Amino acid sequence: MSVLASVLPASIVEEFGDLWESPNRWVFLVGSRPIVGVFLFLIFLFVFYALWLLNLVRLNNPTAMLYVASSLIGGNLTLVTLVISINQVIISRQLGSPGELREDIEKVNEYRQQAFDPDERDVVPVTPSDFLKRLLESIRRQLQRLGGMTSGDGADDLQRDVDEVVAELTDHVDRVVDLSEGRGTGTFDTLSALLTTNYADRIHQMRRLRSAYEDRLSDEEIDAVEEIVSKLQELDVARQYFKTLYIQTELAYVSRVLLYAGVVAELVLVSTLLVLSSSSGTTAPKVLPPIVAPAIAAVGLLPLAVLFSYTLRLAAVTQRTIAITPFTTPEQEDELNL
Repeated sequence: MSVLASVLPASIVEEFGDLWESPNRWVFLVGSRPIVGVFLFLIFLFVFYALWLLNLVRLNNPTAMLYVASSLIGGNLTLVTLVISINQVIISRQLGSPGELREDIEKVNEYRQQAFDPDERDVVPVTPSDFLKRLLESIRRQLQRLGGMTSGDGADDLQRDVDEVVAELTDHVDRVVDLSEGRGTGTFDTLSALLTTNYADRIHQMRRLRSAYEDRLSDEEIDAVEEIVSKLQELDVARQYFKTLYIQTELAYVSRVLLYAGVVAELVLVSTLLVLSSSSGTTAPKVLPPIVAPAIAAVGLLPLAVLFSYTLRLAAVTQRTIAITPFTTPEQEDELNL
């Protein structure tokens, strides 16, 4: 890696570093989608050329190549049309009358007012990454406040349980802050930092703590516990909202990239079909050498590689955030699904 770091750009070195540390997480979540798509395209090339070199596939028959090209043309047209239609349905939800838009703005402002303390409301950030950091800092302060309140109670079991919950949540807050600072400021960069925990369990821990020691906690300590629960709920709301923004943005981007890949694939396939159709059976191999056929087949599957790479991450994000507090799912509990 040190040799690569001196030759390749820092962003590429970071990508391969993440791939080396956690291949599963890189492929499904944090890896660059164009790079994942290129990897899949190279796999297509390798498989097709391997089949040809092993003489398992003979490419001297123009009829078979005509059939493959025709099938890929029809399949790509259907694939691109279907994805764009789905995307248009998603984007149409963003359209609304002035009254509906005003109502949405009021609801977002109401959420921003509830998520922070009164003295912080005038300086609430507008970018997802800064908003997340400010909210996490507010949660950390409330955790420290709760820990300080119970430190002089003299009850060993209460102090032990409070310290355990506070330490666990503080570690999580610090980890999410580190993740958000180590990445970019985009919507997905912020969202990916929030996929490392299950807030339903965190809220359940706080409520279980209050239920177990309610008769021994002061009113201020109970209020502190409820404030932490409220902020964790607001954090989960932020995660779900960031997920909505990410999915809408990603689907729009996928549609555009898929159009680019679809045009290239259809151009290559239609050109191949015209060349083969205008040549006789004996001259087709000379017009279109067999060595070119695997590459043409791989290009024909280029839209599938694009769709596969982006759908993997969309599915992983949805799976990790499919339930909102106070509920959870086994998929959200299993870190290996990342």
